[in-house]
Amino acid sequence: MKLDAGIANIYRRSVEEAFAAIMSAGNDEHRHYTSAILDSRMLVRVLPVSEVNASGVTGLVDRGDTNDRIEDERLNLQESLGEIAITIAEETIDTGGQRGCEGTLVHEGRHAYDFARTIESLSESDTNPLSIFDPTLYELEWEAHRVSGEYMLCVSRDEYIEEGIQLMILAHEAEHGCFLNQDGIRQRLRESYGLTADANPGPRASELLGLKTKW
Repeated sequence: MKLDAGIANIYRRSVEEAFAAIMSAGNDEHRHYTSAILDSRMLVRVLPVSEVNASGVTGLVDRGDTNDRIEDERLNLQESLGEIAITIAEETIDTGGQRGCEGTLVHEGRHAYDFARTIESLSESDTNPLSIFDPTLYELEWEAHRVSGEYMLCVSRDEYIEEGIQLMILAHEAEHGCFLNQDGIRQRLRESYGLTADANPGPRASELLGLKTKW
């Protein structure tokens, strides 16, 4: 993972500490994809929310370069992660502190990992066309929301749990305690993103990123 040269020191420390916290407090899945990111050349930027228009977004560093590499090379996961950038809004860290930074990197980190798997599979599509990994937006957001909720449960601090319940990612029952709220995630994806598993799954990762296959 590399940090953009223009990141102020306060945000640089926040990102580094957030990745360290995810590796320490997260489950095996969180550590798996976060470790892949840390071992790669994936870019992290921090910019004003007026430029990000979200708490964080994940995309390509350069779409043209990535498509050229897909056409000319076979990229592994680490190389594919190097094509990706996560951009975090300064305000996410200013107002949400470490919790906001961790939550954004858990969520967007899962997107980065899934996008990298898509890039890797497209680069191998000439020899392995049946194994292309190209999830829908619904599937991408489902996975990112799921791992976010599971991370909140792993940390198990009041402010994390309360945020999860507010976002409908977690729920609490007197008998069962706090748990991942799958019905709530479905409702959130439907109401906030306009996505459903069957009727409106949204575009696929390759469409979102503007990627091409080898043929």
